[in-house]
Amino acid sequence: MMKTQKGENPTSKTKKPLILVTNDDGVDARGLRALADVAREFGRVVVVAPSSAQSGKSHAITFTSPLRLRRIYKEKDFEIYKANNTPVDAMKLAMNALLKDQKIDLLISGINHGSNSSSSVFYSGTMAAAIEGCLNRIPSIGFSLASYKFDASFDAAKIVARKIIKETMANKLPLHICLNVNIPNVSIDEIKGYRITRQSLNHWQECLDERIDPIGNPYYWLTGELVELDKKRDTDEWALKNNYVSINPVHIDLTAHDYMKTMKTWNFKK
Repeated sequence: MMKTQKGENPTSKTKKPLILVTNDDGVDARGLRALADVAREFGRVVVVAPSSAQSGKSHAITFTSPLRLRRIYKEKDFEIYKANNTPVDAMKLAMNALLKDQKIDLLISGINHGSNSSSSVFYSGTMAAAIEGCLNRIPSIGFSLASYKFDASFDAAKIVARKIIKETMANKLPLHICLNVNIPNVSIDEIKGYRITRQSLNHWQECLDERIDPIGNPYYWLTGELVELDKKRDTDEWALKNNYVSINPVHIDLTAHDYMKTMKTWNFKK
């Protein structure tokens, strides 16, 4: 029988951290499996991810149809569940149903196919899932790889994720702050380092490509490109373009605190 010091909980050193893993590319995505493999090095892992791709769903939640959750794999300290609807729906199912009586030590989302830098953070289901964890006081990280290729290699991204998860668990994130990590699509030898960045102030210039269906009615495909107005060296976009990993701390308080003083000079009594 294992001996313990007086007053010591014999299970305190053996209980593994609980890590919740999700994404917006769907439960079968290669990036999700890569991130789950890394997470298993740090604790007990529960994967809860959408059953199909949900890119661009941002923080959407479902009110008009049932939420469903089904386990598709289980072994010791590792389970995979698929959920219907959006990434945030999946997180609400995980936090409020599946794991409602358990302490989630870390929530990680990704590894997304494609970067979530600059204004893409507002549209990203990957980052919305991380932000949902942050809103619920869970340390949370979103990971994205700057490649949309189906056969993209996640080898370097796994090494990066391992380092960032280790540092996050060692240093602890404060309440209301999560991390948006974007990884350049290069080999690990080509990554120059890690940069703490801010979100670049760029925007998407959308274009609706009008087409005609077989019966003569118009329909549209949404296309566009990122217009780069912010070219400073402290941004996520600069880091990616120069082969640095971008680590952007994201605050869930969207208030423009500096502008509040100006607004207090407005005269609402006129």
